[in-house]
Amino acid sequence: MARRIDRRDFIKTTTVAGVGLTLSFTLPGVGVRTAAALSAWEPNTQMTLTPDGLVTVHIFKAEMGQGVGTALAQIVAEELEVDWKDIRIDYPTSDPKHGLMITGGSWSVNWTFDKLSRAAVAARTMLIAAAAQQWKVPASECVAERSTVRHAPTGRFLTYGQIVDKVPIAARTWSEDDLKKLTLKKPEEYRVVGHWAARLDIPEKVNGKAKFGIDTFLPGMVYAKVAYPPTREGAKVKAVDDKAAKGVKGYVKTVVAGDLVAALGTTYEAATQARDALKVTWDNGPNAAVSTESITRDYEQKAKEDMTSPAWVEKGDVKGALGQASKTHEATYVTDYVAHAPLEPMNCVAKFEGGVADIYTGCQFQTMAMGAISKQLGIKEDKVRVHQHYLGGGFGRRLEPDAIVEAVVIAREAGKPVKLIRSREEDFKRDYFRSFTLQRLRGGLDAEGKLTAWDNTLVAAYPGERYAGLDDKGRDQFALNGADHVYDIPNQFVRAVRKETGISVGYVRAVAPNYTFFAVETFIDELAQLAKVDAVQFRLAMLKDAPRLAAVLRMVADRAEWGKPLPPNTGLGIACVTAQEKKDPTWTASAIQARVDPQSGKVTVEKVVCAVDCGIIVNPDGARSQVEGSLLFGISNALKERITIQNGQPVQSNFHDYHLLRMNEVPDVVEVHFVKSKEYPTGLGEPGTTTVAPALSNAIFAATGARVRSVPFLPDRVLAALKAKT
Repeated sequence: MARRIDRRDFIKTTTVAGVGLTLSFTLPGVGVRTAAALSAWEPNTQMTLTPDGLVTVHIFKAEMGQGVGTALAQIVAEELEVDWKDIRIDYPTSDPKHGLMITGGSWSVNWTFDKLSRAAVAARTMLIAAAAQQWKVPASECVAERSTVRHAPTGRFLTYGQIVDKVPIAARTWSEDDLKKLTLKKPEEYRVVGHWAARLDIPEKVNGKAKFGIDTFLPGMVYAKVAYPPTREGAKVKAVDDKAAKGVKGYVKTVVAGDLVAALGTTYEAATQARDALKVTWDNGPNAAVSTESITRDYEQKAKEDMTSPAWVEKGDVKGALGQASKTHEATYVTDYVAHAPLEPMNCVAKFEGGVADIYTGCQFQTMAMGAISKQLGIKEDKVRVHQHYLGGGFGRRLEPDAIVEAVVIAREAGKPVKLIRSREEDFKRDYFRSFTLQRLRGGLDAEGKLTAWDNTLVAAYPGERYAGLDDKGRDQFALNGADHVYDIPNQFVRAVRKETGISVGYVRAVAPNYTFFAVETFIDELAQLAKVDAVQFRLAMLKDAPRLAAVLRMVADRAEWGKPLPPNTGLGIACVTAQEKKDPTWTASAIQARVDPQSGKVTVEKVVCAVDCGIIVNPDGARSQVEGSLLFGISNALKERITIQNGQPVQSNFHDYHLLRMNEVPDVVEVHFVKSKEYPTGLGEPGTTTVAPALSNAIFAATGARVRSVPFLPDRVLAALKAKT
């Protein structure tokens, strides 16, 4: 007679051996899981099956409009053989057992495709084994399909829900080696991956049930507004006078924790009024005089004088090759600071009670947030719980835990839950911008017009110390990648020069390749012009070791009708990139047709054609949306977005002076072409963005004969280039 196990015994004695994909259940006195033990079956951390036949896929990535939950659920559904109508998703609260929880770098599908596939195969194998044991038949005679296990010879079947509800499922521990031995489907066998599937997050976003971080309310909650310093970095609190704040109706308390000063109120309005009534005396710190002009001067000086910073790429003898070159060319490229500007401003509800920090927000990097709070409060990471919500835009901004840390520190001091919402103006002032950069390139051609020498000095600030840290040479790979392009040039040298400015920088969508490829692909175009060789053919001659990049370049040139006659002041530019990672890139090329008004300097993008080789495409509709969105994001960056600095802080404060691409400015034609592929999937959220600035710069040159080497391509910069040409 089997021993009866109640829920309390099960909770006390069930263990999961390891994390991630190690699957194991241990129950007292038995070797199988029974219906009496629990109502749901969790074969691993990635999914839960319930007696009603539903499969919930746990999404450890952030949903910020990109539809990642649907794509990851498709991966599970494919190998688990689940009917799509039975799939559900959720976004679990952070826990160290989930491993690294981060959404960025276009990594979500790329990092999880194999892991989720094998987890699903393992779970399917256990379901088949359970059904076979129930029927007393060999598992080899059973197949799984559409949420059921069927015995082929007799036609008997059990649904997954029936197995979970009534059939003992034998415990099994899967080692990493075991998982690697599992046989995955071949792409030609896919029935879910690569096919259209309805976005799982859309219904509740349409009917209003979707919950974003800003929608959270807790009993006894108060609102907090922070008094931010007059400079972005380095200011210190000298004194705080809150007498006037105490007279505000709804005022609760003033919190001073180091250099963090905040006012609490019973409503958002009360907290804002109380904060504005505070009299805070600041020491403005060492960066009070920093400006765009001073940063530009510093970067120009660094590029000319720094000879000691480490190399990022070093191949052959660049100095010798430049000395022997038949023709040489030099150009300097500048990119301004760019803001993330998500629609939903930074916000968080925090509670600190009984030594546990509960955080309610939309977060791109739960693991980093847990670590930051652990360090700030002096508690263990397993005492920090990030309750994940939908994100109203991220673009890298919600990788940063700054608002989260502020909220939980204030909650600790307040002794009650706190809701922190930044205004749009505060969001801009406290952003972590894409770094200002300056890139000085020199190239040499031999007598036959072949590119033999490439020298690049890249000056940028590094966010990396807040993340995984810098490498042993003090380099931040995420601030430099893309400068190590794949063109076959025998002599190359790229120097990585770090220059901090007193302005906080972070990772913005497309990260370094959004500025490194601007310089690389524009300079390649200039060298092709110098060599008097067609820009596409010039590139192809150096891509013999990168056939997939060459293929998308050819595809884009063909679809964009490269070489066709165009009207006056209209040009077609092209660029190809290996974003996001050189080791495992998404091969991408774009051609942009643009018109330049020679009187005003205004640039209008008329048409974008993009070709992408991202390996296996999980969700075709989502993939296309991601690429289209990334292209428009890139156009906005390239034509409009610029943060300037004065007195140590950003000048721009809202969308009236920080301009984004608007609907009436979207090109009439945006074409996206995918290469059919069976290769392992790569990322899609960012590569398109990285092609835009160089392709557009090259289009402006094709239209006018003038080179604009500073992004964004503002009308005054275009006019200056036109004037310099004449």
